Amino acid sequence: MNLWLIIKCLCVFQVVCINGYSDFTEKIPNGVKVPNPCHEDISNPWLGVGHQSSGGADARNSFGVDFANAGYTWTKSLCQMDSDGDGKTNGEELGDPECTWAVGATPSISTGLSHPGICEPLNSPTCCGQKQSWLSCNIDCPNKAENKPSNTEL
Repeated sequence: MNLWLIIKCLCVFQVVCINGYSDFTEKIPNGVKVPNPCHEDISNPWLGVGHQSSGGADARNSFGVDFANAGYTWTKSLCQMDSDGDGKTNGEELGDPECTWAVGATPSISTGLSHPGICEPLNSPTCCGQKQSWLSCNIDCPNKAENKPSNTEL
């Protein structure tokens, strides 16, 4: 009898977690289509968009912090931010460059998306300089010492 009670509680807990998780993906444009920058396979999206792991439920990334500060709401201000510092606004990365998307609407763009909480491209000089040590990708960052101009006399 106690085993069945435990199983029922676990099932209810899992349903609550899954429902809460899907609510957040519906509150941002293309929330279920955010590409995983560690994989080129578009069928493997980063569903925990505001988190440091693709599955979510762990520490927040920069977009997750900004999303929480916006009251878990897609606002014009959040849309116009560049949470990850890669030079693109959150709206540009999520397919809402004009910041006009509303919950339930179809985003104006659904291809060519990028992650608003992970600086991309990962191996660019801008992104290699950021602290994304939590990211589990094979990132080949150029050696900054090699890219510095030298003072060679002719």
